[in-house]
Amino acid sequence: MKALEGRIAVVTGASRGIGKGIALELGAAGATVYLTGRTVVEGSAEFPGTIGGTAQEVEELGGKAVAVQCDHGDDDQIIALFDRVRKEQGRLDILVNNVFTAPKQRILQGGGFWEYPISIWDEILHVGCRGHYVASHEAVPLMIEQKEGLIVNISSFAGAAYAFNLAYGVGKAAVDRMARDMAYELRDHNVTCVSLWPGWVRTEHILQRAADGELPFSVENGESPRFTGRAVVAVATDPDRMARSGQVLVVNELGREYGFTDVDGRQPGSLPEQMGLSTPGSEGS
Repeated sequence: MKALEGRIAVVTGASRGIGKGIALELGAAGATVYLTGRTVVEGSAEFPGTIGGTAQEVEELGGKAVAVQCDHGDDDQIIALFDRVRKEQGRLDILVNNVFTAPKQRILQGGGFWEYPISIWDEILHVGCRGHYVASHEAVPLMIEQKEGLIVNISSFAGAAYAFNLAYGVGKAAVDRMARDMAYELRDHNVTCVSLWPGWVRTEHILQRAADGELPFSVENGESPRFTGRAVVAVATDPDRMARSGQVLVVNELGREYGFTDVDGRQPGSLPEQMGLSTPGSEGS
């Protein structure tokens, strides 16, 4: 029997990138994965990937997948998603808040916040922060009913150190704080809430930006999206996961602790190691 056999998961923003990697690993571990995104037709978005394509790959790995087109900027669509999960499954074990809308203005090369249109704030925080809150709001009653659950917010080191753009950093810091405060309010319901920091991930977006010469460093030694998925599975299958509730967890550090590797069998260097940043608890070490 697979580790997550019979478990129900929702992964938001899973057409491509980290969300796709997480959906694949949850499916491979036996979970039934409801995966969301807006892209249903290949070629209709800037980068390759569709929710149907991800669902097919989950099935090929032996998992079960339900692809749900959902715009996480629309509360009604999010509410409908969790109503569907309740009607079809009657339970929800894992929610991964991953969805993020990249702004139309490219922010990887930095620049002052005053040089960007004010709308970039809403582009970044509406889906990638508020959307997490709404999804969690709808998911938690299901978890409370069954007296257990796991919520994972996908964040980044930008929550603690400057990266790319002011609005981007504020959004990630907010996601981290959201996990911390949700953990506090859910501490008596056996629902674990954590924030997860991947390293430098070789997503379709990042690979294209690297090919365009927009990044100041190589992505060759970065992580695959599935490495983050393996971190989610490790936390989900840890019987003592409540001890982590409210924490920020670093994917690379979880790999060393739990003993999982990336798809190529290696332990990728962490983002702090690559860029000279510090991680929670590492000061003075």
